Amino acid sequence: MAVRVPAGGGEGGAVFRSLDAFTLVFVAALCALFLAVVMTGIHLAGNRERAVRDWALAGVFFCVGHLVGLLTMVPASPAVSVIGLALANGAIALGHGMVLLGIQDHLRRDRSTRAVVLLGLLVVLLILTVPLMQHSVLLRVGLISMLYTAIAAMSACWLFQGDDRPLRRYRAAVAAVLIGYAGFLCLRFAYLLLDYDLAGQPERSPVLAPVFLASVLFYLGLAGALALLLFRYKEIHLQYLARHDALTGLLNRYSLEDVAERELIRASRSQRPLSVVALDLDWFKQVNDGHGHAAGDFVLRSVARRLRATVRDADIVFRIGGEEFLVLLPDAGMSTARQVAQRLRHALAEHPVEFRGRSIVVTASFGITTLQHDSDDWDALLRRADRAVYRAKENGRNRVETEGRSSVTTLASA
Repeated sequence: MAVRVPAGGGEGGAVFRSLDAFTLVFVAALCALFLAVVMTGIHLAGNRERAVRDWALAGVFFCVGHLVGLLTMVPASPAVSVIGLALANGAIALGHGMVLLGIQDHLRRDRSTRAVVLLGLLVVLLILTVPLMQHSVLLRVGLISMLYTAIAAMSACWLFQGDDRPLRRYRAAVAAVLIGYAGFLCLRFAYLLLDYDLAGQPERSPVLAPVFLASVLFYLGLAGALALLLFRYKEIHLQYLARHDALTGLLNRYSLEDVAERELIRASRSQRPLSVVALDLDWFKQVNDGHGHAAGDFVLRSVARRLRATVRDADIVFRIGGEEFLVLLPDAGMSTARQVAQRLRHALAEHPVEFRGRSIVVTASFGITTLQHDSDDWDALLRRADRAVYRAKENGRNRVETEGRSSVTTLASA
């Protein structure tokens, strides 16, 4: 908030009397610009989240607000001072609003863009049109502090409610910065409220320099907390992409190795059953050739959704190739695996995929095998499952074949 350079200070402000308010406002503007530069750099480095652009704009608005505020600290006509005061506070209000919009976008919430724009305009209009807002520091500080505290409270509440455990501490750090700054503004308002003389003479207020110093710390803290949050979010996203198929969202072959090793150890130690269902979509090349690759991608996503919806809660679904999928069934013997495979076969064959007004029939060939505890390893399981799939293809497709270490079973497609 822009006010004039203090001519002196109360006894309680002895610590800050040596600080030059004009310089502190300029430093605050530079720190706000630093926030904008950091967010812009993160955006240029490859993070295309809309939240990053919002936070970069927040830094720009904060910077502009303080620079305009500097002009109001230079002697000028009353009209120019009032306009500068309104624009400075309006820009800073928009800065806080952009921080809120960025948090909403980061948390995948509906954006309150219109409300933020109206907030900035409201602050400007109130200062321009209400004489009491121009002359009463207490009223102006109270209103601004209330608005910023409300924004910080909403933002912090949403950040704490985020359900991404790996990001919880980083979101809490951003919330702490917002709440800390809002708390300081509330303390300033309470101080002015208790000292009516200082409220009427802002140039004597000992909290003037601390306010600008708090702004400096706020922008630096916000830039650091947001940067850490974004870097951690990007790291988690890259880890997710490394372990998941980008098209379907299923776990990929890289994840299969880790999960399979873990489940094999667990099954061997407890002598619990473990089964594998491998499946390969029938005539998938004809889908791409006849309907286009967009249709093929749509079919793969639809198949992935149906597989996830049909398997048991404990089962784990992978996409291990172009049209190849695999389901790992912990604590499932051959009988259970057959039931699961037949449910999956029916879920695909009996419900054609609808794509742009066309019905695409999707079937798959299934192969089942079960862990033999005495001598099996993961490679042996996969080889048997693959052989069962190939046999299902040879025997007419859209069917389930099972293969043990020394036995072969054919299940009818009906």
